[in-house]
Amino acid sequence: MRKFAFTLSILLFSAIGTLAQLSESVRPSVSVIGEAHITVSPDQVVFTFEVITVEKEVTAAKLANDKSAARTLAAAKAFEISSDEIQTDSLTISPKYTGAKDSRGEHVLVGYEVTKRILITLKDLNKIDSFLSKVIEAGVNRVVAISIENSQMQKYQEQVRATAIKNAQNKALVYAKQLGQTVGKAYVITEEDADLPTFGYGQGFGSGDSNGNGNGDGYDDYSKPTAFGREVTFALGKIKVEEKIYVTFELNR
Repeated sequence: MRKFAFTLSILLFSAIGTLAQLSESVRPSVSVIGEAHITVSPDQVVFTFEVITVEKEVTAAKLANDKSAARTLAAAKAFEISSDEIQTDSLTISPKYTGAKDSRGEHVLVGYEVTKRILITLKDLNKIDSFLSKVIEAGVNRVVAISIENSQMQKYQEQVRATAIKNAQNKALVYAKQLGQTVGKAYVITEEDADLPTFGYGQGFGSGDSNGNGNGDGYDDYSKPTAFGREVTFALGKIKVEEKIYVTFELNR
């Protein structure tokens, strides 16, 4: 009987100790979501262009591409775009084969395709249409993407983040006040990234394999623009900068 009572006492003290540890580990807290957003006007447009040339000889294809790219850069600079706002992003050279096979069961090489990708930032938004027309005339035959942006985006993001944090703090204070409690320090902050608007145009699709084999018997026609004609109209609208932040505060009894 004494042994049973002794064992029961040990279990009781052990349970009390466990409950005390749980009480200490459970931190009184209040978790809220802080939200904020503003709208800003765009002040620049970033274009991703491609100049594509196809010739029978690789040197001829590269030479033709260099000439078209040079005309494109000259057209851009005519719009008072600085060298800092123009970047050659990539250059690829790939063989082009016929879809059909010859008597030996091999695809026939018909030429080489050279693609130069160029990034250009235009600050004067009133000249978007005329700028596009000129670079297409100069040699651009694929518009990969157009991104309508604000150059001060980081500054606006910081402002929105500060407002979102304040919003979270105000919510926590209101909830705690209703319970007759106060809010302490924040010990968990999690940010949910807001999506920034990017407008993409000129997406193309084709078929072929990794060896450069296509489904045609000749060259692709890159002599004419594949994405834009002369008449282009843009509605720039506004850019929404938003932030959502999850914050957990200490809750004081």
